[in-house]
Amino acid sequence: MTVSEPTREGSAITQIINLFVAPGEAFDYARKHPKMWILPLGLTLAFGIAVGVWFALGVNIEAWRGEMLRLAVAKNPQAASRVSETFKHFGRGYLLWTFTGSVFIGTIVIELFYALYLLLADKIFSAENRSYGTWFSFVSWSWLPTIIASIVTMILFAISGVGLAATRATTLNALFFHLGPTTPHYGAAQFSILYFWVIALMTYGLKRWAGHSTLKALVIAAAPFVVIYAILFFVS
Repeated sequence: MTVSEPTREGSAITQIINLFVAPGEAFDYARKHPKMWILPLGLTLAFGIAVGVWFALGVNIEAWRGEMLRLAVAKNPQAASRVSETFKHFGRGYLLWTFTGSVFIGTIVIELFYALYLLLADKIFSAENRSYGTWFSFVSWSWLPTIIASIVTMILFAISGVGLAATRATTLNALFFHLGPTTPHYGAAQFSILYFWVIALMTYGLKRWAGHSTLKALVIAAAPFVVIYAILFFVS
């Protein structure tokens, strides 16, 4: 009688690679080891903060102030003098804390709320009782492809210099629409093409974890993006 050997489970580092080439294995790992959310979240934060630090230390501060002042005045010409005085106090320290803080807080808040949303959806559409921590792990792994935006930004920084445009290189606006900041629907145009990848991964993961149909999994995965960017479309 032949006894088959148990399948060896790859390490957490291996699952980072698997997420891009064999996502099923990565999602199985995330389900078995929900506390390993620290790895994908840590990588996402590290790359995002690295961009923020590079930008803050490398940008032409006077040119940045001028661009921000121009945009602020375009939105509210009456406040030109007050805004001009305010921007004089914005230096590299302000940029450093603003960019790194927004990446750190923004990423964590987004993932926390997305996990809460998936927990609620799971209680509605599934009979199983998966914990909040399990869904937070799911979101952290699904969000990992967004580090590509940070990598692209750093490459552009190295090639063409540090500037705000490079930080938005993967957005629909940068790739297709080229809307100005004061143009209607500018906010909605900041949707990154990498979010399609995140939605696809979540759709696949929901099918694998909860047994949903492709359509149901896609609707659940995409709904928050649709709601948020629909709001931005009408208010921006």
